[in-house]
Amino acid sequence: MPKIVDHDERREEILRAAIRVIESVGLDNTTTRAIAQECGYSNGVLSHYFQDKDDILRSILSKTHREFMERVARSMRGKDEFGRLWALLLQNLPLDDDRRVETLMEITFWPRALSNPALREFQVEAASDLLARLRELIADVRRVGLLDSDLTDAAIAELLIAVIDGLSVHAELFPKRLPAAYQKKLMRMQLTALGFAETT
Repeated sequence: MPKIVDHDERREEILRAAIRVIESVGLDNTTTRAIAQECGYSNGVLSHYFQDKDDILRSILSKTHREFMERVARSMRGKDEFGRLWALLLQNLPLDDDRRVETLMEITFWPRALSNPALREFQVEAASDLLARLRELIADVRRVGLLDSDLTDAAIAELLIAVIDGLSVHAELFPKRLPAAYQKKLMRMQLTALGFAETT
């Protein structure tokens, strides 16, 4: 009887292997052959699921973005206006292994997205989604009187994205200098400087 293959699970397995290879040797040195070897399949099997390396990269971004959004939704449950904003900000920082891997994938793909229209389009869409969600949460916090600032919600959202990106890159490069607790402290200091009430 022929073996039944779960194609969705196999795709996930290949993507997990690709992430391990990228973590180990970097994006530039990652090849489809190395990914195939990591997951124990032939290049032919990989080509059945993905067109090329860029297709794998797009799928990794989609996977990490989906998992990120699911985690954000869980972290916001039962929280008040400020708590939901705080949860979203923390989920964007590399505070544990899962978030560190997501951050590494995101940072690794930035240079490639500059010259790859498909990857760039995905990055722009994901960033736009995050900015829109941040603006909504900031407006909610302002509405309940926990934000006192002349800056617009849009400007504050852009500033917070810049802080997230800066902290994330530095935490990846200098993990001893920026452990999780210190990342949280710096983010809270930034919120205070922007006019958010001391609620955490």
